[in-house]
Parts: sequence; C-alpha cells; structure tokens
Amino acid sequence: MIDPNKVVQVLMTEPQGLGAPSIRRRLGVTQPTLWRALDKLISTGRVVREGRARATRYHAADHGLGIAALRSRRMHEVAADQLIRRPALLEKARERLHFLRQANPHGAVYQDRWAELLGGPMEPLLREMTEPSERADALRRESPFTTLVPAGERERIFESLRRAV
Repeated sequence: MIDPNKVVQVLMTEPQGLGAPSIRRRLGVTQPTLWRALDKLISTGRVVREGRARATRYHAADHGLGIAALRSRRMHEVAADQLIRRPALLEKARERLHFLRQANPHGAVYQDRWAELLGGPMEPLLREMTEPSERADALRRESPFTTLVPAGERERIFESLRRAV
C-alpha cells in the first residue's frame, strides 16, 4: 500500500498534472497499487482526473486547484489560441469586459487588470490567461474571454474534466 499523501505531494510539484506512468516511476509502485490510491484520492476530492485512456492526467486539488479552476484554465488556453489565430477577437473581449463592468461592479479589481492587459501587448495577456497560479485562477473568475470558446470545445473541456465517483 502507498501513502496517499505521497501521491498528492508528487502531483503538487507539477501544475500541469501527470499521467499514471510518470507517477508510478516517481513513486516506484505498481499500476494496481497506484490506481487504488488514485481512486481513493479522487473520491475524497484531493485529486482531479482529466481526460481519458492514455491522455489521462491527474492534478492535486490540495493547493487550491479544483475542477472548476482547472476547467477555467483549459477554457482560457483555448481562448488564448483563438486570440493568436484571430487577434480581431480582442474587440469582442473588450465588449464583454464592458458588459461585465455593468453586470458586476464588485469585480472592478479584476476587470481593471483585464482592461490593462487588453490595452497592452499580446504576450503578457496570453501569459496571464493561461498561467497556472492562484492569482491567475482568481483573475479568470471574472474573465471576458470565456465567450471566445466555441460551444463544441467547451463541451469537450467539461467532459474531459469530470470527477470519478
């Protein structure tokens, strides 16, 4: 049997998550032993599973990254890709930001940061949209970019990040 805390510690070192083979190599455990530990951690909400089959990645939820934050990051990665391909979408994001300012004046601190980023060069904006940090997770909660994610892609993200029960 493996200490579940060891699994979580390994996952906390990798913000992008790890596949089961990488976790097994780092911990030196068998596949069935790791799966039992991961199933227990997922059922208690300490680990989030993303994807299917060989593309499955595991993320530690203990450091504030829950399924909602991971879903938001994935959606912003898609939105960032959209902006790279079609920079004209920045205007749509600005319009959405204006709407958010009207709808939620309490989010001004985040909206001001997005306005600053939208007024500057593309690279810092893309970095902030996709950065794996608590600060970026908080900023993404009041984001004007989620409307840039096509419906089919949004469904794929939600499906890939379902919790195992």
